[in-house]
Amino acid sequence: MKKINKIKFGFPSGVLRDQTVELFEKAGYEVNLQESLYQLKIDDPEIECYLARVQEITRNVEEGIMDAGITEKAFILDQKVDVVEIGHNILRNAKIVLAVPENSKIKLVKDLEGKKILARVPEITKNYLRKYRVKAKVEWTDRPGEPKIPTFGDAIVEFTNTGNALKAHNLKIIDTLMETTPELIANQEIWKDKWKREKIENLAILLKGARLAQEYVGLMLHASNEMMEEVLKVLPSLKKPTVTQLRGKNWFDVLTVANKKEIRKIIPKLKKIGCTDIVEFPLNKVVI
Repeated sequence: MKKINKIKFGFPSGVLRDQTVELFEKAGYEVNLQESLYQLKIDDPEIECYLARVQEITRNVEEGIMDAGITEKAFILDQKVDVVEIGHNILRNAKIVLAVPENSKIKLVKDLEGKKILARVPEITKNYLRKYRVKAKVEWTDRPGEPKIPTFGDAIVEFTNTGNALKAHNLKIIDTLMETTPELIANQEIWKDKWKREKIENLAILLKGARLAQEYVGLMLHASNEMMEEVLKVLPSLKKPTVTQLRGKNWFDVLTVANKKEIRKIIPKLKKIGCTDIVEFPLNKVVI
């Protein structure tokens, strides 16, 4: 039997898991998650997935235990790993914040002098404190960190998207250390392998395309020759829109792509110009 080439892929567990599953599905993969067994498989025999925490994926990819995977930019910086960074902004961005209890006397960074801080990214936290010349005890913690304050520490450095988890545990943000984004990374040695590199690059194209498609919609409409100049001024596009003349008529079929946030302003303008048969439709992938 012919041996199948494979890449060992670190699939994030925790808060990024569901987002990553959704992204893979939008990229065209069938994902089978067996939560009780902590196993995840996709319908590509050339990609073998391993569920792991993002901070573990970072180190495992550097050491070659995994060929590639999805981690957080913050963990790349915190662990000082040497990996190939292929694609960023493939999932929702987050902030790394410093938070304390609502009733804490800690108001500013300088108030942390001599205090104990629990941190998901201890090295980033230590560098942050050095910048302000504050001496405090920094201790690594895993998720969930919010319930551990104030019992096990005076403050916490944690990832957040909405801040809801912090509020639920009566914590308030006093500073933001950095913004971080999930990234697709690969092992440096694996990147020299032509087959594996191409496989990972192709995966990156599909994931990036699926991610970008979440921000855009397709738009089709009919416009007369007299309207076209004004229509083209209204329409944004990744490239120029496709314009096709309707047979035997002085009208055109216009096809373009627009940002979801802009589309609600564009459609009324097009209608006011006199365009007809305006159709908005979802996209699966946008590959630039």
